[in-house]
Amino acid sequence: MTDAGTVLEARNLTKSFGGSTVLHGVNLAVGRNQIVGIVGENGAGKSTLFNIISGIIAPDSGSIFLNGQEIKPRNYRQAMLLGISRVFQEQALVPNIPVYENVLLSHEDRFDGWGGLVAKQRMVDAASRIVAAVGLDIDVRRPTNEYDFSIRQAIEVARACLVPQEILGIAFPIVLLDEPTSALHKTEEEAFFRLIRRVREHGSLLFVSHRLTEVLAVSDMIYVLKDGHLVALVDPRQTSESTLHGLMVGRARDADYYHESEQRRPDAARVVLAVKNLCRADEYDDVSLDLHAGEVLGVGGLLESGKSHFGKGAAGVLAPDSGTVELAGSAPGAPDIRRLVRDGLGYVPAERQLEGMIPPFSIAWNASLASGGDLFSDALGLWRNGEETASARRWIGELRIRADGPRVPCSSLSGGNQQKVVLAKWLCRDPKVLILDNPTRGVDAGAKEEIYRLIRQLTDRGVGILLITDELMELIGLSHRIAVMRDGGLSTILDAPPHAKPTERTLIALMLGLDNGGDGLAATVGAEPLAPLVH
Repeated sequence: MTDAGTVLEARNLTKSFGGSTVLHGVNLAVGRNQIVGIVGENGAGKSTLFNIISGIIAPDSGSIFLNGQEIKPRNYRQAMLLGISRVFQEQALVPNIPVYENVLLSHEDRFDGWGGLVAKQRMVDAASRIVAAVGLDIDVRRPTNEYDFSIRQAIEVARACLVPQEILGIAFPIVLLDEPTSALHKTEEEAFFRLIRRVREHGSLLFVSHRLTEVLAVSDMIYVLKDGHLVALVDPRQTSESTLHGLMVGRARDADYYHESEQRRPDAARVVLAVKNLCRADEYDDVSLDLHAGEVLGVGGLLESGKSHFGKGAAGVLAPDSGTVELAGSAPGAPDIRRLVRDGLGYVPAERQLEGMIPPFSIAWNASLASGGDLFSDALGLWRNGEETASARRWIGELRIRADGPRVPCSSLSGGNQQKVVLAKWLCRDPKVLILDNPTRGVDAGAKEEIYRLIRQLTDRGVGILLITDELMELIGLSHRIAVMRDGGLSTILDAPPHAKPTERTLIALMLGLDNGGDGLAATVGAEPLAPLVH
């Protein structure tokens, strides 16, 4: 650590929602030029703590001090003008405006031009410098929604880290980072870590991440939250990932984290999903594969491999240009989401808040979202409120969703509990096939293990699962077979039995197109860890 003089302090912060206390008298201090890690399960209170510090909500009791002076920001803009900025867990960009407007949103008054007009070119130049600092080579004049999730995440990181000093002239900013690396490409990750070290030279950072290895690597100290209580303050130099996990969840991490010992042989005679020659221009080309009953078929590849677009095509979410999909018991045809859902398919998207749910609506409403035409309405179209509520209560119990009841809005839930609601939306239909795109993105270690156990239970019942994931160990640990995509095409399919899993090195070599089985990886990626290559 450098100078440990406190620049940000939270004293006895308490917050309740609807009679449920989510923060219990939390105290926290951030020193000058420090990176302070905050870890905890989904629902531990991390986002609530950040919401209070950044002015989005007010505490029921307690105080916040900045440089020794008590502050009470009434909104995020006021907090930012004080020098507190934030990267949000769920992206907070306006999708249909240019990147430069998102980067400088609410700061247009600093770019006054002739006649009181905004000096657009000055804004473009400033935004270009800011995004370049995180390694992005993009045209900031293009609409933000033309860039993929990873690029948008990097834009948010650049905005939070650099606007306070570069635009607002804040001498010593405080930056709150909530899951900032969850969707970054490898090159963007490297630029991000260079950036936070740069920000640390003239500011301090609070860093929340479910990737405990990252928190241990960059933090000067780590606070551990559990069920809204501060349970530990640890020195990362004197702790380990397993110790942090135990403090977070109250138990040691299961040695069989991916439940590989429960991996059963699938029914090779029963194909539940047959994809034939699926193509979509500039995204994927001529992809064919069969998924068997009781099988997890993992799909891996670099971010530009086309794997997520392929998943949307196979589910009929984004229509392919050509090719067919056949679900067990149905005729092959061009994939159509309505037909496939009716025949037994469910699709969990990577971006749950944008594509998987409507956050302001209730758990019950979201869990019934895919079944309004059959399960929860009668022949006359009248809604069966009783059945909807009973189904929601069932899945709240079975999936251990932390909520006060089925009518709680999903926006009040943690990321992991929101993801369980998205899963419940399909589980209530008793699906034959699930296509899961990064089902544990932004989910803590404990909730991940619950989802992994659920996947094993589903395959035991004969459900076929197409698992698309950027997490390399998740891909290896859960899959019966692994399909590797590269440059929009299916490169190869490997067997992954429980006691003979392919290695990270082998998979990365295939993803990179190396023909030597990984022998050339050292020259390709240097001394960097292998797993983050697919993050």
